Order: sequence, then C-alpha cells, then structure tokens
Amino acid sequence: MAGAGAVVALVPGNGGGGCVRGCNFYGAAEAALAGARGGARGGALEVRLPEGGMPDPLRAREAVWVPFIRERLLPGGGRPAVLVGHSSGAAAALRVAEAQPLAGLVLVAAYDDDLGDDLEAASGYFSRPFDWERIRQNCGFIAQFGGRRDTLVPVAVQRRVAAALRLQEADWATPGTTFPQYAYAEDPDGDHFFAPPSPLVSELGKVIEQGLARGEGGDAEGAGGASAARS
Repeated sequence: MAGAGAVVALVPGNGGGGCVRGCNFYGAAEAALAGARGGARGGALEVRLPEGGMPDPLRAREAVWVPFIRERLLPGGGRPAVLVGHSSGAAAALRVAEAQPLAGLVLVAAYDDDLGDDLEAASGYFSRPFDWERIRQNCGFIAQFGGRRDTLVPVAVQRRVAAALRLQEADWATPGTTFPQYAYAEDPDGDHFFAPPSPLVSELGKVIEQGLARGEGGDAEGAGGASAARS
C-alpha cells in the first residue's frame, strides 16, 4: 500500500461486549493518534479498534482473541503494525508478538500469570511460559506502561514483565523525553484503567511516533543492550 503509514491496532481488556471507544483510554487514544504521521513511509497512521467489541469478551480466550487480532486488526501486505494491548489485551498481544514480527509492541497493565483468577487461568495465555527473547527480537520497539495504584494487576507483576523483556526505565510524562527502544514507564498515580485525564494518551503518541521514526519500517530488530527494569 504505497505511501500508507503504519497501522496501530488497539486490543482492549476483557469485559462487556459492544463498542469500546467509551471505555478507559481507548477512544481518546484513537482520536489522538488518528491522522498522525509515523514510520519510514511518512504516511498517516491508521488506528484500528475492534468494531463492535472483541469476540468472547468476558473470557478473552487465547484461541479466540489471537486469531481475531491477526486476521481482523493487523494489516497484511507487509504494512508496518504497532500492536497496543491493555490488560487481557496485553496478554494476547504478547502471544501475537511471540509468533510474528511487529513494528512495535505497546503494553499497558501487562501481566504474565493468571493472578489467581479462574477466568485468567482458563484463558490459555498462561498455560506455558512466554518466550520473552522471541518477543523482544520480533518487535522493532517495545514500550510498557504501568500504574503504581493498579488494584487488579500488582505493580510488582508489571515490573516483572518489564524485567523479563529487559526494558529500560523511562521518565513518565516528562516534556522532551526520548523513550529508549525497549522502554518501561510507570505512572505513580496510574490505576488499571488509565482513563482521561491520565497522561497515558499523550505518552502513547510520543512512544509510537519515536519508535516508528527510528526507521524500522516494520522490520523487527534484534535484541539490544537495554538494561532491565527494577524488580
């Protein structure tokens, strides 16, 4: 698709079905990112949300969500894609990134085990270990955002994901910040949902713009020497 910019596909957390634009930060992120420019091709970003909601919205099973993301949200034809996953959507995004190259991966409120919850245990994502090195190698950039006041996913779990991906700590909501290629940023006031007026939306725009501007053009880059986040 000549001249087209990257696709930013946003995968929500589990919950009710239907339109997700009014939930959490999703609609605000779509509005902020739509029409922005990014990537080596210089075209406008296209933001994709699951129209009508995700299938299997409550159980969010891997066997349903991962094929849906790959077939309905991600582009074909070699067009660069940035996958943004929140909560259950972050678990799904990790499994997608484990299996295919992406221009970028953005995780919000990410976790790596079932958190003692029966629905999470039955989802399939946590039935085997994540291949962290494969995920890192498959992604041109990775950014993870965590909230210290998250009551659903303990911040210690979010930091554990960052450490497994060997992400480098980045400043949160600081003007002029340049994110590392593999970055972890933590909002001291952030909860699980990051609803506006959380600065997350502007941080998403910044990290995606910077990640694509590195000129990866959708080709995943090998693991670099970023330092691990605190655990």
